[in-house]
Amino acid sequence: MNRIVRAGAASLILAFASPAAGQPLPEVHLIGTGGTISGGAGGPLNAGDLSAALPGIDSVASVTSEDFVRVGSSRMHPELQFELAQRVAAVFAERPQLAGVVVTHGTDSLEETAFLLDLVLPSGRPVVFAAAQRPPRYEDSDGPRNLLDAIRVAGSGRTRDLGVLVVLNGQIHAAREVKKTHSIALHAFASPDTGPIGAVDDGEVLLFTTPARRIHLPAAGVEPGVELVRLTAGGGAVAIHAAAAAGARGVVVEAFGRGNAPPPVAEAVDAAIGAGVLVVFATRTGAGRVVLSDAQRERGILSAGDLDGLKARMLLIAALGAGRNAEEIAAAFRTLAGAQ
Repeated sequence: MNRIVRAGAASLILAFASPAAGQPLPEVHLIGTGGTISGGAGGPLNAGDLSAALPGIDSVASVTSEDFVRVGSSRMHPELQFELAQRVAAVFAERPQLAGVVVTHGTDSLEETAFLLDLVLPSGRPVVFAAAQRPPRYEDSDGPRNLLDAIRVAGSGRTRDLGVLVVLNGQIHAAREVKKTHSIALHAFASPDTGPIGAVDDGEVLLFTTPARRIHLPAAGVEPGVELVRLTAGGGAVAIHAAAAAGARGVVVEAFGRGNAPPPVAEAVDAAIGAGVLVVFATRTGAGRVVLSDAQRERGILSAGDLDGLKARMLLIAALGAGRNAEEIAAAFRTLAGAQ
């Protein structure tokens, strides 16, 4: 995949809420990765184009921009997601005065990218994801508002130490909780179990709560060889065997209910574990948590708790990349499930 050469970061002034008189403007850096939010009628828009097109440009934040890559997020993959995390870390290191970073991203894999960044980046200045369900060529595109709200959130000193955030449809979500729940609706992103942690209303950033379930996994790389298998009536065993045979380091199994699996799946799981594959059970239900039996734990299966399959896979990708062993990874899942 061709990477876009980073352009010089030209400063722009964006309006979302006027700072107090005499106060310097917060500095926000915008990193573009592509997606619907940048799908212009005459071709893709770069990060600078998106910024310049925002309504109400005034004197609220000093915004610089760059294009990291320009792809639909269905083409994102763990190595590229980790490179993005490294670029964000480098920007913060280069610019200690920066208030925060905003990342524009497609909606297809946004929840996975945001969560990976939340895992591998240290707490501190905010990283805020913005996206759109309707492209800029639509008169009622949600992109400009979402981007403007994300810049408000990133420029607010009140959003430090909250981890990676996702801002769409006027709501602020924690990366650990947010999910895409609809293919096209403007309200597609939600945090079903906890609700949003805040909102942007009339240009004001409002915080309702702070994320409690977070961990930091500093890593020099990621392990992309982790597969996600969803069990179906009579299905799943073949996919688990295939993943192990293909050399997967880990497999997340979206099991029935609280962690139920029929005998053919149990046999496939045992064979995978015997071949050195780390196997984690999540629930396919979309809510609730997995509670493993003593026999399942003794066989070496790990529980994702209430972390869904997509997020459990990203945790394995980051944890294996960080060199964590099975016991340490199990502890990470317990922390993210609120169990320790």
